[in-house]
Amino acid sequence: MNKSPLYAHILLDRSGSMEDCRDTTIDAFNEYVMGLRRSDQVDARLSLTIFDSQSIDLVQHIEPAARFLELSRRNYVPRASTPLLDAIGHVVSETDKVVLRPDEKICLVIITDGLENASKEHTKQTIKALLTDRQNNKGWLVTFLGADVDAFAEAGAIGIKSGKYLSLKKAKLRESMGFAAASQARYAQTGDISAGDFLDEERNEANRD
Repeated sequence: MNKSPLYAHILLDRSGSMEDCRDTTIDAFNEYVMGLRRSDQVDARLSLTIFDSQSIDLVQHIEPAARFLELSRRNYVPRASTPLLDAIGHVVSETDKVVLRPDEKICLVIITDGLENASKEHTKQTIKALLTDRQNNKGWLVTFLGADVDAFAEAGAIGIKSGKYLSLKKAKLRESMGFAAASQARYAQTGDISAGDFLDEERNEANRD
């Protein structure tokens, strides 16, 4: 089977409230990368940006999954507040610059456990305009994983399409990252943005205690 080319940029919240799920988050991200390494469906390149109100850091950029840096307690240290909108704007700008391979699909995954409380450059309106354009006109699959927050309200307010968000328990981060990878594979293989919708069984499992 020919593998479908995929570029995924992961935007990961590093604000202080993530401390209580720090190890779970590290494990979930590393398992996500390992799953893409082993995939017989997609040939993935990845970028990772982690953010808080002290800095927005592009940790690794456009690297094949096989060579991608793993997270650890050394390079993922929760702190400070949550400039979610500014971080999204930053990642959209970086992703716009990526030179794609033939037929390569773009996926953006936003992972947060908190509400916006520290952005200075962007508003919900400016981010909604950006994400709506990238989804409608450039075919990006944008997904939102909201840990212990109202993902429906938060994702909708910034223009993420229905079906592309998960409300999840922090303890279910590992499973939810697996669901994100499955969503990306469905999209990369079919080219159909609706194929990237989370399945009902994935939603139920992500929000189960």
